[in-house]
Amino acid sequence: MRMIGKLLSALGAHGPALLVISLVAGAAINPLAHFGYSILPASAFLLTLGSFLTAGLATSEARVRLSRLGLVLAWVGFALPLAGAALLSRLALDPSLHAGVMLSLLAPPVGSAAAIAAMLGLKPRLALFVSLALTVMAPISIPLFANVLGLGIAFDMGQLALRLFGIIGTAALVAYLLIRFRRRFAPLLPDQHAATGIAVLGLVAVGLATSDGVRTQWMTNRLMFEEMLVAAFAINLGLCAIGTVIFSGLGLQTAGTIGLLSGNRNVTLAWAAACFGLPSLAEGYVAACVIPVLALPIIVRLCVRLMSSAARLRPSQTGSVKQPSV
Repeated sequence: MRMIGKLLSALGAHGPALLVISLVAGAAINPLAHFGYSILPASAFLLTLGSFLTAGLATSEARVRLSRLGLVLAWVGFALPLAGAALLSRLALDPSLHAGVMLSLLAPPVGSAAAIAAMLGLKPRLALFVSLALTVMAPISIPLFANVLGLGIAFDMGQLALRLFGIIGTAALVAYLLIRFRRRFAPLLPDQHAATGIAVLGLVAVGLATSDGVRTQWMTNRLMFEEMLVAAFAINLGLCAIGTVIFSGLGLQTAGTIGLLSGNRNVTLAWAAACFGLPSLAEGYVAACVIPVLALPIIVRLCVRLMSSAARLRPSQTGSVKQPSV
């Protein structure tokens, strides 16, 4: 059990790089992509369990007032989809692509939000609360918004709701028992990195499975998929930035967490809920949306390291300038 714990800690510590590697490996090695697809049902449980454990083992966070939590839920769950719908109504998009973009905005935050927040040094407990609350509301909110906005997509949310509540309930129970009896499971969960590592396993499976769809879309219409991928990155990073700026008054950690929740959506959940399938363009955009979610942690880490290096170089460069003699 100790070896497994060390392996999970290593996975959690190197999670950002592993997520990108899973995409590349799945695209390059077809059997790996098929393997990832075959274990997708288990990945949903691992993501949720890892998020519960990561939040449970996280250091205490300053409490966010109930009114502010309500504001965050309204921003992520309602304001952004409505603003996106208003903006998209002014663009001449193909109806299928329009449906795909709206689905990405209607979806709740990714189930691994708490684990990703821990990787980025943000607030995993806040991320877990908001992502879980909006996921529980998804069986009602997604079809309601889709109907009001006239997306023309039918949803089978009843069956999905049963699966969601089953996964969330089971993961919550297992996480509670592991934390409650942590002394007995200390070799398996030596630190928070190990908890995050469980979620990384689920994300790696998602990356492997997604790469198969990405390869298909790439081969079918490379130019179109490249455009959708650029749009997916722009929307994801743009919403992250907007959410962070708008809530910057709450502090960088809290604002960054809200930004993370704003841009990173569980598009595969909305995709699975579409009981009659999606048009090809919509499926292509949904597949493209998974890539920035998996790439975001390493992008942020690289940016932080570059900024830190620049900050360290600046004083040394200033000190090395010779003062003119008088």
